[in-house]
Amino acid sequence: MCDCIKKIDEKLAEVNSNTKLKIVWSMSGAVDRAMVVTEKADKSKRGEVSTVFASYCPFCGEKYPDSK
Repeated sequence: MCDCIKKIDEKLAEVNSNTKLKIVWSMSGAVDRAMVVTEKADKSKRGEVSTVFASYCPFCGEKYPDSK
């Protein structure tokens, strides 16, 4: 598995010590995955936005291992 998340967090810390990637951790045994932030296309409409979790590393393209 790649270590892009760690590398990006280290680079972000060099630029801004209060910034890091938002990572999802699962108690089901799945690996850490990057979460893609979404927002409402029309902010005047009510309702929640969807959450999107990457299946592949968004930085290098390596496939994340499947959940257990």
